[in-house]
This record gives sequence, structure tokens and C-alpha cells, in this order.
Amino acid sequence: MTLLDGLSVLLVFLIGFAAHRASLCTVRAVMQWLDDRKASVLISFIKAAAWSCLLAGVFVLFGLPIKGVPVTHAVWWLGILGGFLFGMGAAINGGCSLSTVQQLADGDSTMLLTLLAFVSGVAGIMTLENLWLPHVVQPQTLWWQQLTLWQHVTLVTVLMLWAIRELVMQWQRRDLSLSALQRLVAPRYRLSFGALLLGVASGLLFLLEGTWTYTNYLREQTKSWFFDGISTGWVRGILVLTLFVGMLASSFHRGSFSWRWPNMNNWQRRVLGGFLMGSGGALVPGGNDTLILVLIPTLSLQALASYVALLAGIGYVLMIMRSVRRVRI
Repeated sequence: MTLLDGLSVLLVFLIGFAAHRASLCTVRAVMQWLDDRKASVLISFIKAAAWSCLLAGVFVLFGLPIKGVPVTHAVWWLGILGGFLFGMGAAINGGCSLSTVQQLADGDSTMLLTLLAFVSGVAGIMTLENLWLPHVVQPQTLWWQQLTLWQHVTLVTVLMLWAIRELVMQWQRRDLSLSALQRLVAPRYRLSFGALLLGVASGLLFLLEGTWTYTNYLREQTKSWFFDGISTGWVRGILVLTLFVGMLASSFHRGSFSWRWPNMNNWQRRVLGGFLMGSGGALVPGGNDTLILVLIPTLSLQALASYVALLAGIGYVLMIMRSVRRVRI
């Protein structure tokens, strides 16, 4: 393992720790909007994407070699359909890609069913792909590289001004009674602070490792296991394991870990939800973590459309579930 690999491991650990402390979840974001007409959780995801986007823009502007290559579906409407399916699955499951691992790190072993079903969903779509679906993966040129110098500098400047404002606001809101280390290991993060850590760490990871997210890893690994036998490499596996270790460390440190055996009362939701998430993740490709932290920061409009479809899928299922409950009452 090289020094850069070690840095990548440290960054992924930080992402896992921060995601757990901030309790970031796209399903929670949509529920907050439906219940309270508030969007603080959703805005935190937008901020995370903005931080990562700023770093990607700076890297390209200064000509730094970027290992990451954005990958989207060759047929744009299938990528958007994938986002909708993933959103439906996340709502049924009761958690998005990040939240699934967060709940597993807190001891909810039922989420293992979600991950197994996710792999099954990916395998199902790839089987259809081999039969008649268009080829799923299509590497794209970084849209940052397609901008004129004036457009590039303008967008980076706007993002930089926003970042400075965000840092000033966070500095003003800091708890003066806590040291920097105490704020870093606080039981809960402000959403804006969690977004900062996720976005910056992910932006650096895109430079070092490319599409590092665990949903993309599961997609590629499923393809390796059942189809082409091409390994994703042991470093990627270490990164995914480190993401979980970061969340687990947060859970133990906060005292929220409590092992629970699989709940057979809701296993159907985990299996169906995970299968739909995997099916959608194979089409996008990747989950909401990939869209927010990797693809949207590359200025991919298709990724943005897929994320909007993902939000719509979550909202659609949540409204159906609520209407069914009202009818039963």
C-alpha cells in the first residue's frame, strides 16, 4: 500500500465517521420535506456536492491528474429510471445507501439482507443487459474540462465565495466551550459541518481513487463475481471496509451500538427495498452516495436528473405508504 492509498483510507474513515455523526439520509430528507416543508437535510447533501464540486473544479483548473472518470448510463432515460427505482427501494427499505450502512453499524443486522438483496438486484439488471438491455457503463469526459477558461474560473470563483461564506458562518456558530478535537468527536454533528467533511474528503478521494463509493464497488464486484471475472482490486475493497469501520467507530464511541438479530417481521421490506436499490444502482450506475459525492460534482446533468428522479421515487413510495395506513385506520 502506497502513501496515497493510506491517505485514501484515512479520508474514507473520516467520511464514515462524519456520515454516522450527522445521520445523513436521503429518505430522511424527503420525509422532512413532506412532514414539515423543511429542507435542511436535503440542503446538507447539496452542500456536500458543492464542496466536492469546488475541489474537482480546482483540480482541473490547475491541471492535476484526476484518477476519477465519471460513469453514466449509455441511455440517459435508463439512468433516470435507475434513480427512480433506487429511490423507491430506499423508501421501502427505510434508508438510503449511507443510512443502510449507518444502521448496520449501530447493530441492526437486518440491513445485511438489504445488502444481499442489493447484489441480487445488480445481478438481475446485468443479466438483462446481457440479453437485450443496452450496455450500462459509459465513461464520460469531465464536464469541467469542456468549459472555457472564463466559464471555469467564474464557476470556481462563485463556489469559492460560497465556501468562504460557509466557513465563516460555521466559525461564528462554533461552541467556544469545546476544543477542535472535542468538536470532531461530538456525539452529533451540525448538518453543515457533516456536509463539509463529506464533500471535502470525497473530492480528494475522486482525485486519488476515482468512483470510490461502496454502491459502485458492489456493482463492479457483482459484475466480477457473476459475469466477467475482472477484479476491482483489493484497495477498493479496503476502502469500502474502512467506510464501515468509520461508522462502527462512531457508533461505539457515541454508545449507540446495540446488536439486534434480524427482525423477521420486516425482512420483506429489506429484501424488496434492497433489490430495487440494486436494480437502480446498476442502471445509474451507483447509489445516492455516488450521485451526490462523485457524479454531480463532475457537472453531469444526467447524474443531476437521476438524483431528482431518486428523490421522486422516495416521495412516491412514502406517499403511497401513508395513504395505505390512512385507509387501514
